[in-house]
Amino acid sequence: MFQFIKQTSLSHIKVKLILLYILNVSDILLTLLLIRTGLILEANPLMASMIKNNFATFWVKGIIPALLFIYLYYRLQSATPKMIKLTNRCIFVLLGFYFIINCLHLLWFILLPYFGY
Repeated sequence: MFQFIKQTSLSHIKVKLILLYILNVSDILLTLLLIRTGLILEANPLMASMIKNNFATFWVKGIIPALLFIYLYYRLQSATPKMIKLTNRCIFVLLGFYFIINCLHLLWFILLPYFGY
């Protein structure tokens, strides 16, 4: 696992970007499901206003990140090794962040029966 994190080849970065996208999409899906229970609120003030509009949510959490990740991947093909290494570190931080967020969502789902759901 740690070896995968350190790998900076474009093929490994591509896999990391796909994982990041999956975690991003699962974040919004789990958030929307939990909000429907009425037990939680969106903690991010920017997203709190957007989740009321399905079209905005779809664009902000689905389409725009996908386009940005595709653009980033193609830009990395001509980047310096130093820039690729920096990008890999940033992706790792984001993966960790979204992993924690998704774990918290899953914890809420585990706790739902204790709140009568």
